[in-house]
Amino acid sequence: MKIFVSIVSFRDPLLKYTIRSLLEEQSGDNKITIGVFEQTKLEDSLVHVDKELIEKPEVKYKRIDPEYADGVVWARKINSAHIEDEDFIYQVDSHIVYDKDWDRFLLEDWELARQKANNTRVIITTGCYNFDLVDGEPRKLADKTNPRTTSAKYFTFRKDNRFPAAHGEWIPKTDDVMPAIHIFAGNFFAPAKWVEEIGYDSRLFFEGEENYMVLKSFIRGWSIYHAREMHCYHYMGSGEYVTKHWVDPITDKYGPLTHRGHKYWKKFLDSIPEEELKSYHEYSGVDYINCQLEERAFTRQIIDLHAEGTPDSEE
Repeated sequence: MKIFVSIVSFRDPLLKYTIRSLLEEQSGDNKITIGVFEQTKLEDSLVHVDKELIEKPEVKYKRIDPEYADGVVWARKINSAHIEDEDFIYQVDSHIVYDKDWDRFLLEDWELARQKANNTRVIITTGCYNFDLVDGEPRKLADKTNPRTTSAKYFTFRKDNRFPAAHGEWIPKTDDVMPAIHIFAGNFFAPAKWVEEIGYDSRLFFEGEENYMVLKSFIRGWSIYHAREMHCYHYMGSGEYVTKHWVDPITDKYGPLTHRGHKYWKKFLDSIPEEELKSYHEYSGVDYINCQLEERAFTRQIIDLHAEGTPDSEE
């Protein structure tokens, strides 16, 4: 199979580890192409830091200065232009490392989900374990004798912006893929046709990205599943990290672009027929009409994000 891995990176010094891990830990059974859109000053970019990495034939690279960046969804849309004849898209954050054979696990889980859904419009998504940096190198934080997967649920519903906020509960690994009610945009695997059928609304800046992906995919007949086990590790310090536009900002665009994103999220939500929102409510327990969560969609598993090996809320 041919897999297009999409990585958009905003000022992220850990990007090199993500690319290396994807290449080094692949199974070798599939053709992997990595599309990278780096939004970083030239002197901090892979052009200077690790030029050999972006010159690899498997990597398609572009870069702009960070002050010209207009948000993660905008960047993902631009990066998707690298897709050619790949069968699948694997969309990931720029600070993730992997277990060996990550691509084989994804394809095996996707095939199980395809059989359950009796349809190829199937998405695989999970949260991640964590990693930290030790002497400048990633160290995976996970007890693999007690393997885990994710069950995504929501811990609050912001009525002002009509956003339910998700968290990836960790649960014991499962024998089969599980239906999911949420998509993690930083660890998302689907047939490449998803980009044509669902795609990206680049007017969304950051908030609303995952909610948009979930609702539009569900409405268009895509089935969402969690993997049987997590095989990736997200940087545990990413909550208030330089990759966030509001951390050490270099422009004053964050406020206006966030406001615009909220406006278009509400516009998108208002465009959805009530029966479709009711259908998603029936499926998930998430009530967008009344901005409420049923108990089955609610999580209380919000834990110390700085504890070793615990999940990061950004996933």
